Amino acid sequence: MTDHTFTTETPVDLYVEISKGNVAIRTADTTETTVIIDGQYADDVVVSHEGRAVRVIGPKSRTGFLGGTDHSLDVEITVPHQSRANVKTGSADITCHGELAACQFRTGSGDIQVDDLAGPGVIETGSGDVRIATASAELRIKSGSGDIQVDHAEAIAAISTGSGDVSIGTTGAPVAVKSGSGDVTVTEADADVALSTGSGDLVVSTARRGKFTIKGASGDVRLGIPAGTPVWTDINTLSGRIDSNLEGTGEPADGQDHVEVRAKTASGNIVLRQV
Repeated sequence: MTDHTFTTETPVDLYVEISKGNVAIRTADTTETTVIIDGQYADDVVVSHEGRAVRVIGPKSRTGFLGGTDHSLDVEITVPHQSRANVKTGSADITCHGELAACQFRTGSGDIQVDDLAGPGVIETGSGDVRIATASAELRIKSGSGDIQVDHAEAIAAISTGSGDVSIGTTGAPVAVKSGSGDVTVTEADADVALSTGSGDLVVSTARRGKFTIKGASGDVRLGIPAGTPVWTDINTLSGRIDSNLEGTGEPADGQDHVEVRAKTASGNIVLRQV
């Protein structure tokens, strides 16, 4: 095990690059950055500090990252609140607890978990799952087959996955989600939402206001709209069924919340429900 401590009176720019294991980042009200590394090759990890930059670089072989379970590294890092983090891993998981000003995380098959993203975030994973508790700034997520969960999207979010499911809790800004075959669910939307998938289901449990553009092939589409909300619809399905129990409310009054729905499927059903 190795332990490194640096005096960092302001937020830092953290860069981490390892293959296997775990990278755990914690932000705190501190004027120090600490890096603790555990694993057989902990002594071979290069840790440096210059200005705002803190770098943690794992050992590589001639053909890339060292392979084998013996080369797994557990990296625990504490940085000041509002630091920025750039992390690249092969299969190592990435977790972050606290407040990051920005992040850029890339992993081949590791899982990624972030508590509070106060600034822009870019996240890419091949097959790992992604969970973001709160995204207060622009968020971009791309995954090959992992599941994606965002509890609160308070700013613009663009999410895409090949075959994983996507779940979003609440939205406060426009959200766009594309999935090849996964299901997409939004629990409560207060802004524009655009969803598309090849064969998964597309669900917006409560659409409070905004434009909802939903495109599917064989999956079903389901939207819930609060009673009394004016709704404009443009709905089309080639061979599916359309089912709606919405009651007409006429034109929206000035400043009144209203919903526009454009939904299209090839063979999936489209269901609109008053909630």
